[in-house]
Amino acid sequence: MGDAVTQVEIGPVGSRLPAGPMLSATLRPDGVLAEFAGCTVMLNPDWLRDNCPCNECRIVQTDERRYQPWQQASAAEVAQVATTDGTLSITWSDGHESVFASTVWERIDGATRRGTYTANLWAAGYEINRFDHDEAVNDSVTRRLLFEAFMRDGAIVVTGAPTVPGTVIDFVQALNLTLHDSSLGLIFDVKVDPAGFNVAFTNEYIPPHNDNAQYTDPPSGQVLAMLVNDAVGGESVVVDGWAVLEQLNRLDPSAIDVLCRVAVGFRQYSTTAEGFTRAAIVVRAPSGRFTHLRFSNQLRQPLPFDHPDLAEWYRAYRLLGNIVTDPASHVSFRLNAGDMLFVNGYRILHSRTAFDAAGARHLQDVYFDVDDVVGNLARMTGEATNAMVNQ
Repeated sequence: MGDAVTQVEIGPVGSRLPAGPMLSATLRPDGVLAEFAGCTVMLNPDWLRDNCPCNECRIVQTDERRYQPWQQASAAEVAQVATTDGTLSITWSDGHESVFASTVWERIDGATRRGTYTANLWAAGYEINRFDHDEAVNDSVTRRLLFEAFMRDGAIVVTGAPTVPGTVIDFVQALNLTLHDSSLGLIFDVKVDPAGFNVAFTNEYIPPHNDNAQYTDPPSGQVLAMLVNDAVGGESVVVDGWAVLEQLNRLDPSAIDVLCRVAVGFRQYSTTAEGFTRAAIVVRAPSGRFTHLRFSNQLRQPLPFDHPDLAEWYRAYRLLGNIVTDPASHVSFRLNAGDMLFVNGYRILHSRTAFDAAGARHLQDVYFDVDDVVGNLARMTGEATNAMVNQ
């Protein structure tokens, strides 16, 4: 894979609405043919009726929908269309009227494009962005850049953080991210413990993985906060799982197919808790875009001995594992005391090399939802508005 970066557009399927006023509209059997300055598009009647901006069809206070499409016996039917000064007026067969000004098209288009961003799919040689802890807390510009880098790369490092146990919670909350509690606790304390229930409590090498594979819907964001690192060894490694899956798909699409359809058991436990689920290792959206690589070889449970896809699944899993553990897929660095690694747990796998247990090493993990990053960015950029703005 080398150090090449592939850019992938993340967002909805479909085109943007044309900008500017509507020049003309013609009623056709399959919809409204709308002419804008830049192009002409066909607008579906059900879509137009569903997005009527009037106060009868939406709740003004909250900008939520009131109109319910299933209350119509059949598809919406347009009786008449007209354009005046760039505004489209529609009279429906039941007598209802809808008016779409340019500002309405802009608002609808903004809603359809929410969450769109460009992801950099990376491999060895890529430089993970670093941000200062205090600047991220106190400066909104730095915080926005941090969120944008996290969405683009799936991983960032924060430096200069306090090394007092538990202060990672303060930082995550300062970023307006909601912490995830679980049966294993709000904080996952990682240090050598002979009685520990997870390989993280040893000084062994940990293969690339993402946490909480034992949950059907694991939290999508993770922070690994290093408090003490006096150990020799223990380098941190991150792997872009989406880049790995794109590579495997080019190599052998049938391997991706079997990894998407076979549910695998994953177990994580402690002295007080038990977690187990079955899920496919690879998830992709209907568009074909990869959305989740669930990879935790240490938590993986046996498949049935007579599973019909057993041989094919092992062949695909070997191919996937070879790419995941290939140094050509790895970005390696040392997390020093005061460093925090943020990862998108549905995309990024993290790993640790073995270390000498004679040196102290203490890490604290907490979890959050990437959706909160998306929401914060929307507020910072003005992409998110409220009903009072839209009246």
